Parts: sequence; structure tokens; C-alpha cells
Amino acid sequence: MDPRVLICLLFSGVCFTGAGLNKYVLVEEDKTWYEAQKYCRSRNGDLAIVTNMEVLNQLSDMTTITSWIGLNDFNRKTMDLYPNSWRWSTQTRSRSGYMNFESDEPDYNSGKEECVTTGTNGAWRDVMCSDLYAFVCFSGSSNNKTYHLIEQKLSWEPSKSYCRTHYTDLAMIENEEENQKVLSNITTPVWIGLYRVPWTFSDGTNSSFRTWWRNEPNNVYNNQLCGGVYDGGFHDQECTATLPFICSGRKYSRIKIMIESNLDLTNQNTKDNILLQLSASLTRAGRTDFNLSWSAPPEKLDPAGLNDDNQ
Repeated sequence: MDPRVLICLLFSGVCFTGAGLNKYVLVEEDKTWYEAQKYCRSRNGDLAIVTNMEVLNQLSDMTTITSWIGLNDFNRKTMDLYPNSWRWSTQTRSRSGYMNFESDEPDYNSGKEECVTTGTNGAWRDVMCSDLYAFVCFSGSSNNKTYHLIEQKLSWEPSKSYCRTHYTDLAMIENEEENQKVLSNITTPVWIGLYRVPWTFSDGTNSSFRTWWRNEPNNVYNNQLCGGVYDGGFHDQECTATLPFICSGRKYSRIKIMIESNLDLTNQNTKDNILLQLSASLTRAGRTDFNLSWSAPPEKLDPAGLNDDNQ
């Protein structure tokens, strides 16, 4: 059987897909990014996802002008929810989602600002991670943090390393009380532990592969949230620009499986546990290139009505 497999557990509505080889189609109709995405999805695909140089070269060979792919930087003002959301350097999820940015921040100015400082007014700004600032570390538990001002000016990564060596991490701030504690120690802007990895793909793929053209992304007018591909590199563009686009579709095989079970498949915890067990089994088998999710509410099917169906 082809290893690029889509398995549907029809008794419960679970589906997952192996990564497989995508079939790419250039659509030479000028559409906005949103229109292009809708077009691709209406044909059971999505805007193209680029996760390695081989795919990038393949797409670049298909077009002589910039064409939309699934790359986007929506949700850039959210906490923890998406691959490109803000998150804390502790790698622990914020319990409160608290943020305290200036009213015009974060603005991702020039497409380069991925780390955060807090100012003497307690308001946060996104800035370039290579800038030099004093910084605040914290020690103690998540419920009882003690903050430590380090007046030496470093860029964000060395500041994080220093905090991890001598304390717990760069400052994590989860409510206004903690923000005021940090504010009481500072007289100049300082690094805190908030950062993000910008850009993600429209299907939620969490890939770090990025090959930008020189001086890209530049986020002109702070409004370039969508990405295209041309001549071996990515470009950021306003999503309302009209461009040709590249769709991808996935080749797969379908298998129907029936499992006898007395479990309540309408219970969310039960469904989550099933997905966890399936994921663990696939991982132990050496498969990491899959997505696993529930595609529909479970329905009890008559086993007599199930039959083989391969495609």
C-alpha cells in the first residue's frame, strides 16, 4: 500500500493525512489572497505550503511573476493561539493571555521586530531582537515571581541566556500586578521574555522553513500580511493585491476501519484520548509527517453498512 495514507475511522469520524507528495497547480487568474485561498479550498486543496527548498524550487519554476502561496502573518496580536502568536521564552503557555502593548503596537515595523521591551510607563513595544537593552529576569514559581534588573545592555538572545544561567528566565508577566513589579525596578526600557516567530501557513502547518528575498519581509505600511513566491524566494504583500496563485492538493488512499467499543464517542475527553493514542502509535512507528483531527461529530453506524472503499 502507498505509504502516503489518509485513514478515516468512519465509526467515529476521525481522519488524518500523511504528508505525501502534493500536486501543485498554477492558476493564472489575478485574485486577492483571500479569494485565492477560497478558490483552492473549494477544490479540496489549499494555497501551496512550502516546507523545503525542493518544493520552493518547484513552485518557482512554475511562474515568472510573484504568485500567492499559503504564507500569511495574520493573528500577529494574539498570545499562544497560533504558530506565529506571541509567546513567553519559558515555553510555558500564558495562563491569563495578559498583554500590555502600546496602542499602536505591536507593529512589526519593517518586518524585523520580533522581541519585546517594556518602557518606563509599563507599556510594551515590539523591537528588533538584535537591539541592545538592559533586561529583567525572574526567579521563583509561576505563582510567586521575583524580578531582577540586569543593567548590562545585551541583545534579546544573550539576555535570555544570562537569565537562564543565573535565574529562571527572562521576565514573564501574566497580570497587571506583575507588570507593576517590573516597572518599579526600571528607569529605561528593558527586555522581557515575550517574542514570536512570524509567519505561518494557511493550513496551520508549523514549519520554520523561510527563504525570503533580500530586504524581505519589509511590511510596507505595516499592512503586508500575506506571502507570495517568485524566483526562489518569498515576498510579503498586501493581501488585497491581485496576483496569480498556486494551489496544492494531496494524493491519498482511504481505508475504512471498524472497532468495537463501548466508549462514549460524544465525550470530548474520550475523543482526545483516542487521538493521543493514535498519535503515539504512529510516532512509535516512525511516522511524524501526519496531521490528526476529528472531522465530524461521531455517529453510530450499522456495521453491516460498511464496505471496502479504496481510492
